[in-house]
Amino acid sequence: MAPDADNADEPGPEVPELAKATHEHHGSSSALENLPAELRDQILLSAPDLLTLRSLVHASPVLHAQYRTNRDALLRACVARELDGFFVDAHACLMSRAVALGSIRTNVRITDFLDGYRGQLSGSRPRADVHSVNKPGSIRWLAAFHRTVARPLAHRYSTWALANLTQASSSSSEDQKAAETAASEMDIALSRSEEIRIFRALYRYETYYHLFGLNQATRVGIIEMPDINNLFFGLFDPWESEAIACLDVWVRQEYERLFDQVQDDLSAKNPKIRLADRHFDYEASLNLNGQREDYMDGSVSRGLRLTVRLLPVHDHDTLVTKMEHNLIKSHFLDDPIRRIVGSTVQRMRRDTSLNARDEAEQRRDPMDFTGDAVPPDSPPLAWVRLWGGTYVNIFGEYIPEPLKQWGHVMWDAQRWAELGAEHLVSKQWETASNIIEEIEDHYGWRPSGADYEDARSEPEPEPEE
Repeated sequence: MAPDADNADEPGPEVPELAKATHEHHGSSSALENLPAELRDQILLSAPDLLTLRSLVHASPVLHAQYRTNRDALLRACVARELDGFFVDAHACLMSRAVALGSIRTNVRITDFLDGYRGQLSGSRPRADVHSVNKPGSIRWLAAFHRTVARPLAHRYSTWALANLTQASSSSSEDQKAAETAASEMDIALSRSEEIRIFRALYRYETYYHLFGLNQATRVGIIEMPDINNLFFGLFDPWESEAIACLDVWVRQEYERLFDQVQDDLSAKNPKIRLADRHFDYEASLNLNGQREDYMDGSVSRGLRLTVRLLPVHDHDTLVTKMEHNLIKSHFLDDPIRRIVGSTVQRMRRDTSLNARDEAEQRRDPMDFTGDAVPPDSPPLAWVRLWGGTYVNIFGEYIPEPLKQWGHVMWDAQRWAELGAEHLVSKQWETASNIIEEIEDHYGWRPSGADYEDARSEPEPEPEE
């Protein structure tokens, strides 16, 4: 795996000769290029996002030269605008890389880092902003990661989840098929609050595997699963932790699809394959649940940069080559997200430490939907409906599976209304009796989703005379 670089991709390549030759391009027929330098600078400074800035810089030698003369300020302004609402999470992702946190990841180094992250999220410490990032290379890394990793994956994820939700909200099998086709082909237009929820989940997911995954750092020590649950997922509100769990379901499902495509090729019996890890039988590994999970956990833990490189590959031979070079068995000292969000781990965590969110749940505090503000810092509509307006601090394995497939905590109330799908949320309890029983056994209360509670309380009809 290639090491992270501070000077990773940025909107325009460095071509000093071109910049010098075109710095004053008086002969241009373009009205934009003939504007005074100060106005061109203001145009670049006002670019709404990194893709627009990149397009401007690549479209014109004059604008490219203009960008080069004031690169750091222009890129910094665009990054601040595009990452607004989740900059603290992007900054945590930046600073948790091996090159920033250190090549040796000890328990103390991880816990100290997470303590600082917690302080920023809670407001007990000043929040990182674009002005606190002093190195130009770090700004370029933020820009590159967002443009080449976070944005493409956010689009892929939202398309997948909304296709699932659209299909589920359709009334007949014919409608479902048509809805699935339409949803898979549509250009998803997300609200800013929906974007922020997804980007927060993406950056937090990547930070988790910077700290606990397979990367350039050497891991020294081990942290028990309940402690990781407390240290990492305890940073976030439960619906935000659920967003990370939803993203993990999608990433793992995508890897399952990739594994299925290459399992016959990546076999020890295939003479074309030069396995780096010959003492494992890849054919057995990709077909037997235990070994397949080990390779799944290892590959997923390498982070989203690998994911975004693999998902767009459609040529089979190219995919086989990439998987051959990147497939790696888990050597976890720490555990993957799928285990940390398990119901048993959450219950074990409470056996040793209760926090304010746990106590709010025990008191059965009310939880209201207050709207989809920007940034979205209150519970989304689906989360409130799922629990019947009562605060809970559980997520992950405690949530019915269809809801994860829909990315239920990502969407605004307006989207649920447009799809006519609000009733689907609490309806999921009707087929989740095992989860209901587990919650009651662990915590002494039963989910009170509106539809579920209404069904329970509705009296039996009187027999007709």
